[in-house]
Amino acid sequence: MTAASSATQVLWLRIMLGFLQNDQECPTKIFCDSKSAIELIKNPIFHGRSKRMDIKSHFIREMVQGKKIVIDYCKIEDQVVDIFTKLLKLELFVKLKKILGMFKFEDLGLREAM
Repeated sequence: MTAASSATQVLWLRIMLGFLQNDQECPTKIFCDSKSAIELIKNPIFHGRSKRMDIKSHFIREMVQGKKIVIDYCKIEDQVVDIFTKLLKLELFVKLKKILGMFKFEDLGLREAM
C-alpha cells in the first residue's frame, strides 16, 4: 500500500516537473522494506498468498516496466523517516541524524566567524 501511494506521488511530481519544463528522464527510486512486496511487483505470477493484489499493484508494475520508477530494498534500520515517526534507541537516532546531515549549530563554528 505504501509503495502504491509513493508511486502515485512520484507520478504527480513528474507531471508537475513537466509543466515546469524540467522533465525527469531517469527513473525515480522508491525504497521499500518488504522483499515480498518487491518480488510481487517484479514478478506477476499469481500466488495463493497474493489474492489481494489489486489495481494498485498493477499500477506500480506498469510504472516499473515503463521505467518511471525503480523499486529498491531498504533495510528497516536504514529508513531515515523513522527519526520523525518512532521512538528510537540512541545509537539508531544518532546514525539516522548523521544520514540526514543534522548537527548542532555550535558545531558549525560560525560564532567565531562573526
